Amino acid sequence: MAEDLVEKVISFFSGENNENLSDKEVVLRQRLKDLTENKYARFFRPKTEEADPSLGQFFHTLYKMIMPIRTFMKDVAKVTRLRQIVLEAFLDSNIVEAVKRINAAEIEERAKKTPPEELTAEIRVDIDKLVTGFGATRAIQINRCYNMVMVFFQLAHFDYPGLLKKFDTNFTEGPFSGDPKFYPVKAISLVKDLGEFLTVAHNVNPDNDWRTLLRLLKSCDGKELISEDQFAQLLIGLRDVMNSKILELIVQYSSKNPVWSFKPRIPDEHIAEGWLEARTSKAQEYIDRINTAERNKEIAILLKEVFDHEELEILENYTITKGDVYGRRELSNFRYAEGLNYLSTFLNDYLEKEIHELCDILLIRGQWTNNTFAKEMSEALHELLELPGEILSFDEALAEDGPDGARLKAAFIRVDRDRTQIRYVNSIIDGLNETALGLLNSAIEQFSVIEKHLKNLVEDVQKKHPEMVVNWRELGLVSKNPLTQQMTDDYNKVSGFVQLMNLCIQ
Repeated sequence: MAEDLVEKVISFFSGENNENLSDKEVVLRQRLKDLTENKYARFFRPKTEEADPSLGQFFHTLYKMIMPIRTFMKDVAKVTRLRQIVLEAFLDSNIVEAVKRINAAEIEERAKKTPPEELTAEIRVDIDKLVTGFGATRAIQINRCYNMVMVFFQLAHFDYPGLLKKFDTNFTEGPFSGDPKFYPVKAISLVKDLGEFLTVAHNVNPDNDWRTLLRLLKSCDGKELISEDQFAQLLIGLRDVMNSKILELIVQYSSKNPVWSFKPRIPDEHIAEGWLEARTSKAQEYIDRINTAERNKEIAILLKEVFDHEELEILENYTITKGDVYGRRELSNFRYAEGLNYLSTFLNDYLEKEIHELCDILLIRGQWTNNTFAKEMSEALHELLELPGEILSFDEALAEDGPDGARLKAAFIRVDRDRTQIRYVNSIIDGLNETALGLLNSAIEQFSVIEKHLKNLVEDVQKKHPEMVVNWRELGLVSKNPLTQQMTDDYNKVSGFVQLMNLCIQ
């Protein structure tokens, strides 16, 4: 029978059986019966469908008790401090020490007497200790406590003055000078207010550890905002009203919607994970700064070893300067412009001249005992000789009248008025960077082959009985410079350049 009634109610509201209005009336009459038999039946006047002044008095009492919390919540600094106090309440000495060690000021002090490589290793250990010591269980405890705070803050944040003005049009928000004079009010006008109140009050549970909350508030504010006894009375009284479902029944009956329901607003803050991430990220940023500084030092040294001039940006379009135009707008930039320009310069300065000439002597005139090694070196050289053309085509495509450049320019112009273009611009630049990285990796691979064989050849030429090439004396006669010295110089240059390229793709 009950199932039939529910089906009829659902049918009515879905419009499948609109002619049978009596079903709705049956449920509404049951709601009215529940109202009149409710423990808090005094809150509602059935004959006039009005909310009784006693309901206004209930909310006023709640409002007066919770007023100190509302005042506290208006102070952003105190609320922020409360968040920190909640976190600190769950931290032990080991975590506090780990946090202290990765503090920026502490790291700066350690940096004065600790070598960069050693310092970054220490910071990584400190980060691992913090993450391990913090743990998932602690994070759950912190979040649970803070969400309990948020449950109460939601209750305190409810618009009590707005609701109470409907019972007394002269009602004003505290301080309280006297008791207001409440009058009956049409219950239908309270539907929205009561619905909002139910969503925030549903999760208030007297069994929760509210004493901890009060201690946290006192610690943060410097004084007791509400006594434990008062707070306990508030929670028990509120829960009793909520359990009676009187407010829900008033909404259902006065709105003539007997199946009305509310959805509890359940706080789900994750402050623990955010706190941990913020501290580990800051420490990682310091590691990155150290690594970048060390990388730049190494690059500066290698540039002096590899090149005999300072003009190292020879591309027209894929350059650091032009990439910064996008970077300043918080878009992707030309990540590998530095390395690709160094590669272009090296190919232009040395591959076509010194290295090519040396390889011709070694590969064409040399009598190798193992042709596989000669073939490897020859193939690597030919791969490298094709790179300048590939890089030039890549760079020209990025010119304003090139296919990539034209697309990029058109999208970049529209970024300010069409924010969806940001993703398109980034996708173009990311694609260019991927191509540039491919060119650099290809160069590293082929130059590493040249480097390996030059190293072996330098060792071989100095042997009493060479094992790789048997006609070193003949090769020395056709070389413009002393062959051993030339191979050594080119090996050092190629080796330095490979190191430079590896730094540029990090």
